[in-house]
Amino acid sequence: MNIAPVHPRTVRRTCRHSPSLRPRHHRFSLSACLVLGLAVGAGRAFPQAPDSLLAPSALKKLSLEQLMAIEVTSVSKRPEKLSETASAIEVITADEIRRSGASVLPEALRLALNLQLEQSKSYDWALTTRGFNTPDFANSPRANKLLVLIDGRTVYTPLFAGVLWDAQGVLLEDIDRIEIVSGPGGTLWGANAVNGVINIITKNAGDTRGWYASGAVGSLLQDFGAARYGTSVGRHGALRLFGQRLDHNRTTLANGNDAPDQWHTTQGGFRSDWSPSERDTWTLQGDGYIGREQFTADRNTVFNGQNLLGRWTRTWSGESALQVQVYFDRTWRHYPDIFAEDLQTYDIDLQHRFPVSRSNSVIWGGGFRLMRDQVENGLFILDPAHRTLQLYSGFVQDQITVVPDRLKFTVGTKVEHNSFSGFEVQPSARVAWTPDRRQTVWGAVSRAVRSPSRADTDFRFPLANLSGTPDFKSEKVIAYELGYRALPTERLSLSLAGFVNDYDDLRTMNLLNPPTGFVYANDMEGRTWGLEFAANFQPAAWWRLRAGYIHLNEDLTVTSQRAVTVPTDEANDPADQILVHSILDLPSHWQLDVVGRYVSELPAATPNVDNYFTFDARLAWQYRQLELAVIGHNLAEKEHGEFGTQTIPRSVYGKVALRW
Repeated sequence: MNIAPVHPRTVRRTCRHSPSLRPRHHRFSLSACLVLGLAVGAGRAFPQAPDSLLAPSALKKLSLEQLMAIEVTSVSKRPEKLSETASAIEVITADEIRRSGASVLPEALRLALNLQLEQSKSYDWALTTRGFNTPDFANSPRANKLLVLIDGRTVYTPLFAGVLWDAQGVLLEDIDRIEIVSGPGGTLWGANAVNGVINIITKNAGDTRGWYASGAVGSLLQDFGAARYGTSVGRHGALRLFGQRLDHNRTTLANGNDAPDQWHTTQGGFRSDWSPSERDTWTLQGDGYIGREQFTADRNTVFNGQNLLGRWTRTWSGESALQVQVYFDRTWRHYPDIFAEDLQTYDIDLQHRFPVSRSNSVIWGGGFRLMRDQVENGLFILDPAHRTLQLYSGFVQDQITVVPDRLKFTVGTKVEHNSFSGFEVQPSARVAWTPDRRQTVWGAVSRAVRSPSRADTDFRFPLANLSGTPDFKSEKVIAYELGYRALPTERLSLSLAGFVNDYDDLRTMNLLNPPTGFVYANDMEGRTWGLEFAANFQPAAWWRLRAGYIHLNEDLTVTSQRAVTVPTDEANDPADQILVHSILDLPSHWQLDVVGRYVSELPAATPNVDNYFTFDARLAWQYRQLELAVIGHNLAEKEHGEFGTQTIPRSVYGKVALRW
């Protein structure tokens, strides 16, 4: 790609004086200047990339057989073929993310065929697997039984044992794949991997050499700008730098007025990978972000964070490797007049896998996490205001091959000690039978826990006379799973998983004795069961269809007369969900992609959330380095409710992307 030389001062002068780019007059200004400036600089300073770099790995097309043979690591912490895993797992590929038109991480996660995801605000999403999307005081979702990792870093807050999705910024262009395991993963991943694990894996820096720049402008997504540069470092290393900025408009309240939830974030970061020998690989990566979002009509929530991660891997063979990882993560968030938190996390983790014999392979490891949590109390109170939390853990898992390439057993357990409930044990046993290379039958029995959070133990809300309790116990589940995965033909793949989960010690709100207020307790139990079905069908080389169906049944009961919690409030989830994704290549470099989804009503929503159908669409023209696209979200109707008091409007935006 040839770009005429332009002096950098010309770019600054254009951004400063052009009426269409001035910050006071157009919110697209910062994003446009970022993309324009980096593109001009690339044209001046760097030669054109070779043809092999014009199409990144995200554009690589795979057959269904190749997709089933993708190696995943989230189930057993070792590479294994997707088709042979003894777990309900879905993989979202880089190409599927790009062609969905997603602009933020939760929108990309909508593609998962085994996730339940509804948008509650412009900056908040209800996201879980196998239920328990519980609303908080502001009717926002606070799922606390799902573990989320980004390149091995846990994006978890001990504040409420969940994820703040507005702060999880990832340059979607750099994602290699997203692995979503529905079902317990506590044996390897620990507390909070109760109902599932989401593992977001970004590309090696060596796979992102060259330039990438994109910009977008629209209605709900008002503007977006991103740029990334990757280069070689010496003979054995690679480095990439990236920056992105997005501005989101408001959603709508149920009464038709604008909701106070406009928001924006800015993020920048880097990743460096270095392989000084065939055995050793080093990774160093980090990023920082800052954001602001409307909390009420006249008050804003502000937040920022930084993280730095280092990882060393020594590989002796395909069955033997050692990995050591350390990271630091800081998050800060301020809710005006209500609450502020500064959380610093220090984490070190080691894991080692090795073969004991031809039929026996062991993986073991341990870790330590230190979290320093400092809060400023307001309407909500945490007592004590400052707390240092420690988490020690160790695990071991043994994979036993009974019949080579046919029958495998996997057994293991994790032992943890946390600052709230002490020691926790999370064992599991799995079996996978592969009668031939096109079929796998698997089953599993697992125990997992959701360890207490500060909201369970230290929380005080004087206006409602509500408090946590230091005696709060871990929430527990024993899960029974059975699944089948098959590739009947080269054009069709199928996956079916059924599960029964028995829960105990679930959180309730109880009346004090005498009844002068409320306190959190563990007086609910219950059972959930369901089915997860996924299919991939490729009618032609230029057309692929993905489809998924989820059915969930939740039956919870309180075990104390003092409990005032309504069981359905703790499981505010749709019973049925259907997703269909069409990926279509048209002549003359055109692409048409449609994602349709049906979600049944929420049984305990206030106000009521009816069942709905909607779809997203992307029409794009792509030729060599250039991509032009028009993306529409929620196109079926003007607006609809998904979770909480806001309704999600129809929205459209245009996007341009350059890769060179």
